[in-house]
Amino acid sequence: MVARPPLRPASGTVLLALLLALGGAGCGDEATPGRGPAGDASPAPAPDAAAPPPDSALADADLREFFARRPVISLLLCGGQRGKLKPCGCSEPQLGGLARLAFLWDLLRQRAAHGRGLASALSLGWTLKGNREAQEEAKADYVRAVYEALGFAGLLLGDTDLLVDAYTQPRGAGDGPLGGLEAPRPPVNCRLPAHNPAADTPALLELQLRTLRVRAYSFVEPVQAEALKEAGSLEGVTSPNGAFGGLTPRADALWLVSCWQPQPSTLAALTHELERLGPAILVVLGDAGGAARVDRQPLGPGRAPLVIGLSELGKAAGVLDLEEDKDGSGWLASWRRIDLDPGMDAGGTPGVAQVEELDALYRRVVRERGYLVDFPRYRDGDVRFVGSSACAQCHAAIYREWKQTPHGQALPTLRERNYHWDPECIRCHVVGWERTTDDGWYVRDSSFRDPERTPFLGGVGCENCHGPGSAHVADPWDRALFGPEGPNRRAPSRNACQRCHDAENSVHFAARADWYMDQVDHSSVPRDRRTVLPEGAPPGPDAR
Repeated sequence: MVARPPLRPASGTVLLALLLALGGAGCGDEATPGRGPAGDASPAPAPDAAAPPPDSALADADLREFFARRPVISLLLCGGQRGKLKPCGCSEPQLGGLARLAFLWDLLRQRAAHGRGLASALSLGWTLKGNREAQEEAKADYVRAVYEALGFAGLLLGDTDLLVDAYTQPRGAGDGPLGGLEAPRPPVNCRLPAHNPAADTPALLELQLRTLRVRAYSFVEPVQAEALKEAGSLEGVTSPNGAFGGLTPRADALWLVSCWQPQPSTLAALTHELERLGPAILVVLGDAGGAARVDRQPLGPGRAPLVIGLSELGKAAGVLDLEEDKDGSGWLASWRRIDLDPGMDAGGTPGVAQVEELDALYRRVVRERGYLVDFPRYRDGDVRFVGSSACAQCHAAIYREWKQTPHGQALPTLRERNYHWDPECIRCHVVGWERTTDDGWYVRDSSFRDPERTPFLGGVGCENCHGPGSAHVADPWDRALFGPEGPNRRAPSRNACQRCHDAENSVHFAARADWYMDQVDHSSVPRDRRTVLPEGAPPGPDAR
């Protein structure tokens, strides 16, 4: 077992010191609304003077026009990452990532500084996937540190976040200056068991944005909450009426509620309750609806809440602009959901530099804590993985061709980016990791272990397509091995390919599957060169 070191600063940067030590942070007092950043979101310091964003960062003309406005208050909203904190990078254009979120936040702060406005930021929850893997602890520390470094005002929790104690853990005042992040707020309709670090934290996150008080909550779809209750992760669940019915309407506050993929009945109930409470905005996470664009819609008592949306897996963030109505009767809200796309990879802003430094630290911690080395394994059956080099004895021309392909270089590609010790990346770049569900992987004793002990199993090799090769190497003339009952396949299966070439990690595969399959059929190798027996090998049964 590899010892697990604390997350330590990679440099003298004060912001990096906000990372949690391995033992976790102690519980502190609840941040008091009206004091500190949780209660008085004063303008974040403007980034150092920087050139205007390149057109590639905001290629859409509508977004450029939107960013040219000068609202009184701008609120960056993110959420729904579900553990996807960085694009895979295997194919473009992949969306999402904390570095791109930081780039957008820096643009927003620039705009606020130039227009004498106020910029604030809030995470709406459902950030981690909460599958109880050990790696979620380090990921929780990482994302909390990113939000603190960027100066976010607050953090709401979704149901999956509740499964990661390191993410729900309140921090004492000595662990950071940001009250809204010191005590992440649990969902308003969930009663947590006493062992959950957020059990005693109030659900309300209250922000004072100049003259506007924001009252923010997260709400878990009751069907999803009941599943957690049955698993013992919750003690109680309430309906929208039960959660909001006892709240007093306030016309001088903006009610902001986030929810992951609410069912139609839940959406209708939330809308009804928020309309009663006062000016309100409901943010729907997870590709389940909500407007992507709104222009200067009035907010006020008796009006239906504004329903806006954010896509899942952190593919987009959103900017909520608030302007005072000219007649002084209330606020006008404008909203843009903004894809976090490769155009934001220009970098060079302070926030991006902070995220990149924290990401490098996270990668080091993943290796030193041994998440790859300790990944659960199962015994092999009658056959084992032997590596593509074993196949090269008889299939040398195919092997040489494969070595030059992206599949053949899949492990070096990860090494270049320092992801080659991360099981979340390794699984699709090596031999012997088999996907069973969205988050489940079956790993055998003979599967790839790590870059130092099993480099010969690096890359997407022969056995990824044809099955474990020990039996074929032992008896290359046994044709029964390649059939419905045998361990090997004659040709790759499209379904097997899609275990890694899914919609998120291989954007174009579904639409161009035939083209992709043609790239791995060895047709470029002449037929008479595909199998050549090494000198001294015994002849096949047909030649005996």
